[in-house]
Amino acid sequence: MDDATGPGREDGAGVDLEQLAHDWITICRSELAALATDREAQETWRTLLTLWAGAAKAMLAAMPRGVRERANGRAGAAAAARPAAAAAAPDARDAEIDWLGGRLAELERRLDELERLGRGGCGAGRKAARRGG
Repeated sequence: MDDATGPGREDGAGVDLEQLAHDWITICRSELAALATDREAQETWRTLLTLWAGAAKAMLAAMPRGVRERANGRAGAAAAARPAAAAAAPDARDAEIDWLGGRLAELERRLDELERLGRGGCGAGRKAARRGG
């Protein structure tokens, strides 16, 4: 490159670093502003943070009690006095999952009743399979 401001130039003369930095900051600000107003991006981040919070809660719950107390630097009574963590933000799919779970439980109850009455055909095999035997 024979351009006086190109990358082949070793002394950096002709490159306005302050203007370059200002341009990059402007680009970053505009991208962040666009991201902040994007509803889909907000929902994605909210979901991701909820998953992270749930994973952290599960890891803490899986730790032995003594390890948790040492990690908190507190005695058991002081750790128990802490307020409960805030609930995760509700997800619109949670209600649907709860409904499906209730519906599945109702169908299983009805199927068990039919098997008990002898109209299920292979009821004994299904119950044994469900019990793992």
